[in-house]
Amino acid sequence: VSHVGYKIGELFVKLAIDYAIKNNIDEIYLTHFTNPDNDYLVDLITEYGFYKAAIKDDGEEIFVKELLVDKDKIASMRPLEISNVFYPSLYDGDEVNKFLVPIRPEYHQQLFTDYKSRQTSLSEHVGEFIVEGNTIKKAYLSNSRIRNLSPGDILLFYRTVDSEITSLGVVEKVLYGLQDEDEIFRNVRKRTVYSMKEIEKMAKKPTLVILFKWHFHLPNPLKLKDLKTIGVSAPQSIAQILNEEYLQIKMRGGIDERFTVN
Repeated sequence: VSHVGYKIGELFVKLAIDYAIKNNIDEIYLTHFTNPDNDYLVDLITEYGFYKAAIKDDGEEIFVKELLVDKDKIASMRPLEISNVFYPSLYDGDEVNKFLVPIRPEYHQQLFTDYKSRQTSLSEHVGEFIVEGNTIKKAYLSNSRIRNLSPGDILLFYRTVDSEITSLGVVEKVLYGLQDEDEIFRNVRKRTVYSMKEIEKMAKKPTLVILFKWHFHLPNPLKLKDLKTIGVSAPQSIAQILNEEYLQIKMRGGIDERFTVN
């Protein structure tokens, strides 16, 4: 890959997993001659659950990734570990909280470039990349005062204006009350829709930084009128919902049960 710094590696992982899911493939692998000194590819794929399974006679290593949760392996795993090892599968049981996260359509366009109803931009037509759209690991910034987000919690992104829940992510790391724009930028660089100028403006107030892993778009995005029937209102800021409400969203949104464990 010649476009270094554009998160093409994450994009390739995302495309391979998407292809496997669409073709009912439960396991994927790649072969690679490992560089013993510094191997970026191994570091990258390990983050998404690939593990070294064998070495060929010529020294090329075989890395395997399981897409479905092996229930015999998860007894001692924490929720976040499950979502890392078996990505895009995830734990969504009672041990994790669930939150609605509002996102403006123009930011949704940049962060979730593979969303099915999205229109490509002029810059993309001429071959440019939206780097934060290539990523699996993304960042969300807010001045919300909420304090009970934890790694492993589930985020349901609510696209404002269109008034619908579109996408699901899992929290990896939360940073509360940051006001140093350089510190914020170091943590979210290339994973957020915000420019440095926008971050400087936001950092005038205590800023919440959520680093999360995108897992799925809902096959059936849920409109506000559907959410109201289960007691869920349009979020003005990040808002926690009940587990029972999440289960209704999960069912009506068409999330494949094969990729969740609870």
